[in-house]
Amino acid sequence: MSIIRFNLLIMTIGVCLSAMTPQASLLMKSFHEFGQSPYSDQLKELVQIKLETGAQVDEVLKLIKELLDSLKQDQVDDDVEHSRQMAVFDQNINELEDDLSKLNTDLANANVLIQTLAEQLIILRETIITYEKQLSILNEQEQFIRNARAADIKAYNRRVESANKVINALNLIIEKLSKAVDEQITDENRQAILAQIHSECHEQFGPNHPITILIKLTTRFDVPTVQRILEKLVQIRDAANKSLNEDIAAEEVASTNFDNSMTEIETLRKRLSTDLENLNQQFNDKLNQQKIVLAQKEQLLIDIPITEELLQLTKEQQEQYHQAYISRQTQRLSEIEVVQKAYNLVFDHVDSVKKSEDLTAKLNS
Repeated sequence: MSIIRFNLLIMTIGVCLSAMTPQASLLMKSFHEFGQSPYSDQLKELVQIKLETGAQVDEVLKLIKELLDSLKQDQVDDDVEHSRQMAVFDQNINELEDDLSKLNTDLANANVLIQTLAEQLIILRETIITYEKQLSILNEQEQFIRNARAADIKAYNRRVESANKVINALNLIIEKLSKAVDEQITDENRQAILAQIHSECHEQFGPNHPITILIKLTTRFDVPTVQRILEKLVQIRDAANKSLNEDIAAEEVASTNFDNSMTEIETLRKRLSTDLENLNQQFNDKLNQQKIVLAQKEQLLIDIPITEELLQLTKEQQEQYHQAYISRQTQRLSEIEVVQKAYNLVFDHVDSVKKSEDLTAKLNS
């Protein structure tokens, strides 16, 4: 950049060949003692052109001073910009590192959550299966109880029907036997009544029924024996009535127990169904959550490499920018060193000439 500035200055000044003053010739001789470098050569060329165009040494000193100040200010400006830009790079890198750390943390958390959800889903699925089995068993138990109850009711109705049939028949037999043991009835009529009763029992109960057999015996015995048989039949009837009443009472208890069992089963079914519904809702919620987390993990697996690449690229850009700054700084400090030497040389020359002139003036006076 400084060489370009020199070239522009050279073009602006123009090349006007004229004889240099003795002071200028002496100064240029001192410049030839400079080390050889493109920049020092350019500077010597600039000074030579200025002197050859009739410029005074003071003017050359002023020009070099402006150039030195410009170089120093360029370096100051570059230092400030470098500090600002490096701070921006550092901030961007820190933010990217924070983002990358957060992404990796989110990925680790997602993996833990995915594993946890998978375990929870397994437990919920097993629990749901258990509740479904319990509901199935409960339904089977209900059907079994209903079938058993239906069979009990059918058997109960048959027993009641049979008991009522026996009791009604016994009532009729007892009524007729009571007439048969009446002392005012003739033996012929008594035998006729007993034969009729036996015929009816034979028809209603069958020939081998105990009552039929018992009635048949009445046709062979006297009145006192028939009286005792009558008393026995009354006992049988009363026992049948008692048994029927106990059966009816037992049926009422069985009916109440059945109703209570159905109420308990329905209550249990509602509770199991509600719990199962909640479990299915939890399962679906966990499943949806798992899908979301899996999608988040997929996105994280995309974002992390991109962030890593961007972080690496930013660090490389920072390093390239810093190296470019170091290169400019090295070159500019070298230029400042050259210009500073030139300035010191010209300044010492001007100072020496001034002292010599002052001394000559004093001597002349």
